[in-house]
Amino acid sequence: MEPGRVQPHDPAFLADPYPTYTQFRESDPIYPVALYNTDWMFRYADCQTVLTGTDVWLKNPPGGSSGSPGPYGMMASFPPGLFASDPPLHTQLRSILEPMFDQAIQSAPELARELAAPLLAAAKQHGGMELITDYALPLPSRVLFTLLGIPNNPYVWDGLVALQAAVVAAHDITQSFSVRFNGATCSMALNSFFEGMLLADRAEPAQGLFEQICEAFANAGLSPQEVQMCAVDFLVAGYLSTTFIIGTGVRNLLLNPDQLAELRGDPTLIGGALEEMLRFDGPVQVIDRYAAVATEVGGKQYQPGAKVTAVVGSADHDPSVFTDPTPSRSGARTSST
Repeated sequence: MEPGRVQPHDPAFLADPYPTYTQFRESDPIYPVALYNTDWMFRYADCQTVLTGTDVWLKNPPGGSSGSPGPYGMMASFPPGLFASDPPLHTQLRSILEPMFDQAIQSAPELARELAAPLLAAAKQHGGMELITDYALPLPSRVLFTLLGIPNNPYVWDGLVALQAAVVAAHDITQSFSVRFNGATCSMALNSFFEGMLLADRAEPAQGLFEQICEAFANAGLSPQEVQMCAVDFLVAGYLSTTFIIGTGVRNLLLNPDQLAELRGDPTLIGGALEEMLRFDGPVQVIDRYAAVATEVGGKQYQPGAKVTAVVGSADHDPSVFTDPTPSRSGARTSST
């Protein structure tokens, strides 16, 4: 962002961006970030305008992206999955996938308890755990893999987690060529993995969400590549936010022992506590969008193709919407405001 003020990759900013968000909301609520060729929007109202105006603000540049070299260029030939598509394709995909996912997720709580038991038993035996690698990463990924019907093979499951990590690391366009190339290659590998599952499912249908997606997409006249890309979307984006919220949630509770004690004393507060964790220190901080038509946000005009970034981490701390939204970092609450 502004030289001498803050940079998006500054470790101090990444460790605690919320004071910086407050400064920008008050002085520069829409600010150009040259590094990403975008305007960052810090106010709740502006972020809401961008994220809810799906007919005006798109996930992809209107007319398509410019060609990229290497694997990313080849991946551009594939159709977008659920999370990368815009209406009307997104509407069609969501109408197919949402009922199946809603049904599958009903079994997730019991499945999570079952899969958590050995992880917690190991922690008890060893006298502790590394929260992310021993619990927050394996638990939600294993829940998702089981729901999808991916064979329970530790080499497969651990390999998929490694591929996903490389894809996420490459998502930042400012990363080095080697990181970006490796991420695109791993994305192709995930696509090939699900192509293999699709072919196997044709020979011997498996149990799980992936088999249901295959059947539903075929009935809707959608291509096998659309099956694969949606499956990749589920794998890349389907569990990592849970990993993050376990990590930040536990950290913030440890920084707020009174709130931790209150939650332990009354576990029925967990619903409000989770909502507040998502608002107070959520796993998603920024979301990019592109203008489909000439439009205006926050008093600023945008032409078709213009890129903006909704800083949702800032929006969730906007005092025009939330009462006392940013208490001291040792003042998080277990009940949502």
